[in-house]
Amino acid sequence: MIHADPGSSLYEEIMTELAEMLPLAYEKIKPAALLEFGDFDEYSRMVEEEGIVEALYGINTVGDEIGKWSTALFQEGNYLAGMLADAMADDYLFQMDEAIKDTVIHLCKERKRGIVRRVEAPADIPMTIQKKAFEVTGAQKAGIGIKESYMYDPVKTVCQVYLLDRDTSRFYAEHDCSRCDNVNCMMRNIPVVHITVRNKEQKRRIKGRKKETLLETLRKEGVFLSAVCAGRGSCGKCRIRVLDGSVPETEADLKFFSNEELAAGYRLACRAYPESDCTILIEEDEKEGFFVQADGKDKDVLPPDKGREYGIAVDIGTTTIAMQLVELATGKIADVYTALNRQRAYGADVISRIEAANGGKKDELTVMIREILKEGTLKLTQDGNIQVERMVIGGNTTMIHLLMGYSCETLGVYPFLPVNIDTIHTTKKELFGKAEHDSADFEITVYPGISTYVGGDIVAGLYALGFADQDKVSVLIDLGTNGELAIGNKDRILVASTAAGPAFEGGNIVCGMGSIPGAVCKVEMEKGNIKTETIGKEEPKGICGTGVIDCVYELIKEGIVDETGLMEDPYFESGVGLSKDGKIRFYQKDVREIQLAKSAVRAGLETLILRYGIAWDEIERVYVAGGFGHKMDIHKAVGIGLFPSSLEEKVRAVGNSCLRGVVKYLTESGAAKDTFRLAGLAKEVNLSNDKDFQELYMEYMGFEP
Repeated sequence: MIHADPGSSLYEEIMTELAEMLPLAYEKIKPAALLEFGDFDEYSRMVEEEGIVEALYGINTVGDEIGKWSTALFQEGNYLAGMLADAMADDYLFQMDEAIKDTVIHLCKERKRGIVRRVEAPADIPMTIQKKAFEVTGAQKAGIGIKESYMYDPVKTVCQVYLLDRDTSRFYAEHDCSRCDNVNCMMRNIPVVHITVRNKEQKRRIKGRKKETLLETLRKEGVFLSAVCAGRGSCGKCRIRVLDGSVPETEADLKFFSNEELAAGYRLACRAYPESDCTILIEEDEKEGFFVQADGKDKDVLPPDKGREYGIAVDIGTTTIAMQLVELATGKIADVYTALNRQRAYGADVISRIEAANGGKKDELTVMIREILKEGTLKLTQDGNIQVERMVIGGNTTMIHLLMGYSCETLGVYPFLPVNIDTIHTTKKELFGKAEHDSADFEITVYPGISTYVGGDIVAGLYALGFADQDKVSVLIDLGTNGELAIGNKDRILVASTAAGPAFEGGNIVCGMGSIPGAVCKVEMEKGNIKTETIGKEEPKGICGTGVIDCVYELIKEGIVDETGLMEDPYFESGVGLSKDGKIRFYQKDVREIQLAKSAVRAGLETLILRYGIAWDEIERVYVAGGFGHKMDIHKAVGIGLFPSSLEEKVRAVGNSCLRGVVKYLTESGAAKDTFRLAGLAKEVNLSNDKDFQELYMEYMGFEP
């Protein structure tokens, strides 16, 4: 704070002096922090913010002894010691400011108030505010005085005023150096920028830091953009548009946006560093959920009835979280709730989530899942008016670790050991805490898993499809991001996982998206004419997994893509247009993504069948589960080599098998015993070092007949 160069002899002298002064300084510092709520009526017109309902007034002081000590040292001619004493007093005040921040936020939360921003005199507001704070906090009783100039006595006393509104999603309690006139302050730092975030429905103002990307800032404020690549700038999903302010374009932007789009302000949020206050537009609608099949049962929202017992079935997927309200006596689906897993802001696959968790984001990822489950529970129970007896949850091992708050450190490194894959028994209050709209507590059961990469969602699928009591051998393939496979019957089950990637769910596809309204789900081509169908018959917004499979099949059939996966000219550079305006396109990169995904699944399937020691014709059924909103075209999936042609007649798309298994667990008495036996019966085949898998993987990379 006093510009001492660590390499100089003066620095050593200062450090020696400081060591001698510190014990006495701590004796002389007498800290006090005063906080009290009060009105802000007479000052409201002097600030920019709207909706201010009151203020929290704060006064911090270190007392008068250290100030008098500094003055005395200067008068004695000991200028170095006087400067040090003054600097220590200032530094302590800065530390106090940081130390009370949590208390300030806690008090505001208790009062159900959010902090719009902090104002200080004279930079933001007239000095008379210090008299208002003096009166509201009763500072005189703490031995603090105020002069006619509105300065405090002791001198080392500062005032902060926190402007409050009813938006409890934000608490901006920090000092903003950019608004301060003290340009010579040794603590001066201007990392903060103000960001106005707009979407179709609302506008809100948040604070960001110049050293953080807009994606990081938005995450902290509860705005979760899709970031399939975990913020590496390679997927192009976290699109925002800068309407005002300076956000320079980057090399990553040049790959995904045309010159016209760049000029219009389009940027990737994961690469965007704001240089000044800015306004951004988010065009993605985060409220759009995935379609979830109710497995043939009529969806009939039932009125609250104390005579009926209900349960909630939950599938926590890497991409989607699906919940169903189930009438326990009949198994009837009363209501459905779906939401995008907000964790996708940290990447599309479980590896990205594990890395984020181990990088300090575990608690944040846990809160994300629990908040969605709480929101879904409130929606399904009509704000707690429908009583729930129990909840059952299925999910892959990583999702369950993050739900429970377990460490993920051992999941991503050899030998890939989970913390817990047993059946978990807990309660709503233990897992979610007491909610504002609380209903009675209920039991929560979490499905047991098999291994780190074959989780409870697969056990739930096996149970749903009757593997626990069938004699004939069947296959289950879950075409999610991880690509889990199982083969067996009631006596023997082998399982494996393969890194299929998110292509089957629209991830890592340039114009890819989940199975939501507007997603291209069917594609047909005939002599250059392209016909597409979208979910909900809406205008095309992107391509979902079934659309991706259709598109690759049609491109191969039309000769636009050859056996090696290469697109012919002129499509190699510009891709193939799937919408009238040409904005939704399928590119060479997308073909490569589906090649990698289908090769991993096909090679994994054949390796598992080989290890089981069974012929193709001995397999009864091949069940295909996954996050497909509309039924996959099996013939086209066979046509691109995802499944062997000899199994085409045996393949059945079963939708969300995990959710079906969870519902079955809720409604059948022997479920706990059967699922426990299934999880224990299954043995994992490790494909990562399997020579047959590696050879088959390379063999099925192409599109040969």
